[in-house]
Amino acid sequence: MEVKITKIGNSQGIIIPKSIIEQCGFAEKVNLEVKDNHLIVSPVADNPRKGWGKAIIVAGVDEKEELLMCDYLEHSWDEEEWTW
Repeated sequence: MEVKITKIGNSQGIIIPKSIIEQCGFAEKVNLEVKDNHLIVSPVADNPRKGWGKAIIVAGVDEKEELLMCDYLEHSWDEEEWTW
């Protein structure tokens, strides 16, 4: 489908027909990406962290790795200088 690029203030834009918006599952926001001189418009993920838990499990734990525990990172500056 060929559409016209329209001047909108200091920018330019295109009108996307409602049927295409519905087919693509677009809501109020979309992601824009340029790849190999092509504009890719995709729906924004409902949960950007979806799948992180599984990815961490799949990645496994290296015996050399330790969990970062914040207890040893405390400093007197936290109480004296910082306003919570």
